[in-house]
Amino acid sequence: MEQMGEIRIPEIEEKKRLRGPHRWNRKMTAGIFAVCIAVSAVAALIFVKLYFTEERALLHAFGNLAKEVQEWQELWEEATGNGPGNGLDQISLTTVCNFSGEELPFTLGIDTTLVRDADARKMKADAKLSVRNVKLMEMELYGEDRELMLTLPDFFEHSFSFDADRIDEQYNASLFAKIFGKLEDCELSLDFFSERNPVSWARHLEGWQEAVLIEKLEKPLDIKVPERDDRQYRCSQYRLTISADWINARLAECMEALAGLSAENGIVTESGQDIAVIISVEEKTDRIIRISPEKPIVLSIGKDEERIEFAVSGDICFLGDNRSIDDIVVSMRTELPLSILGVDERLLAVFGNKHDVTDKIAVEWNTEILYDETDTSVTARLHKLTVSVDRIGTFQLNGDAVIKPLREEIEPPEGESIRLFEINEEAYQNLRDSIMKKIWRYLKALSIFGL
Repeated sequence: MEQMGEIRIPEIEEKKRLRGPHRWNRKMTAGIFAVCIAVSAVAALIFVKLYFTEERALLHAFGNLAKEVQEWQELWEEATGNGPGNGLDQISLTTVCNFSGEELPFTLGIDTTLVRDADARKMKADAKLSVRNVKLMEMELYGEDRELMLTLPDFFEHSFSFDADRIDEQYNASLFAKIFGKLEDCELSLDFFSERNPVSWARHLEGWQEAVLIEKLEKPLDIKVPERDDRQYRCSQYRLTISADWINARLAECMEALAGLSAENGIVTESGQDIAVIISVEEKTDRIIRISPEKPIVLSIGKDEERIEFAVSGDICFLGDNRSIDDIVVSMRTELPLSILGVDERLLAVFGNKHDVTDKIAVEWNTEILYDETDTSVTARLHKLTVSVDRIGTFQLNGDAVIKPLREEIEPPEGESIRLFEINEEAYQNLRDSIMKKIWRYLKALSIFGL
């Protein structure tokens, strides 16, 4: 310890060393280090700027949504035992709805069920009408392969059968055509088991980068959802401007794939302008909360000489907790010309005459779609479907619809079956008398309720 204490380093020697080349080397090293840090920071900023662009950030949010959809599809396919594109081959659909209107003195209850088994080529649809929980009538349609059976249990004990192909020809060759007149220029066939080719949506989205402009809006937005007690979401806003030419090409492909309608038969669906859509992405979770058009989307459909134009607005919200698609709220509004229904002007004259004015249908739709993972069912709660028709009035429909995998066998109706379009005059007269007696009983029952 004493020897170490005797070693002294003169201060002047240290000072001289600091003023020498060693001090310059340290400065150079520190400078180079600082430059490296600055270059790294700039490189990081450039990387962030290039990698986390508006396009990549939004695609990441869409990727999250696509993963949820894929997960749901796999669960549904596992429950139904069907592969992609065949998810609706074995289903059960139940609806419970109430129909009311300004011109109706009562609310009409409409309950329906639909079961379909494409592999067995069987289906059954049932509809019940009621007033104030009193059943008015029930109707059942059963289909097996190419034969249909119609049952009206409140009127007849037996069923009426007929072929699903060329119903118009069967009708025109029957007694009904002599009484009510023939069907002209009408080819009517029903196919409940048609084979569908799976639609490759990825193929339809090819080339979207050149057709879509993505912009991030400056200010985030706090979105309140009334259906969730005004729950608030802090969201970044993105604007997608989609080329009208690209949209029209996709519409043509989809109409051909889904409905068999193409430009070759003169039916065209198109937009006359670019479409701007606002995407709201929650900042905390990178999940899409809302998709809505910036302004109403104007579309036209039909042949050149019979083109019908309409506008659609509204939004779609993804509000599920664990998975955003487990709770979807859809609100839409549109306005259509009444001519789209093909209603004869002579029938509308009953509600008054209008000259040089186009009757329109205004539709407002608000529904909530819920997914239940326990039984793989999807429930659509129709909060409000309002249809306002010029000269006729306003009507409302609300209720629930539940779709789930088919779990039971589909059985044909019991009892005797009669070929509908082969009945003679005596059978027709008995049919007519039974219907009129039942209608008279309905009118008498309704009068008791003061309706």
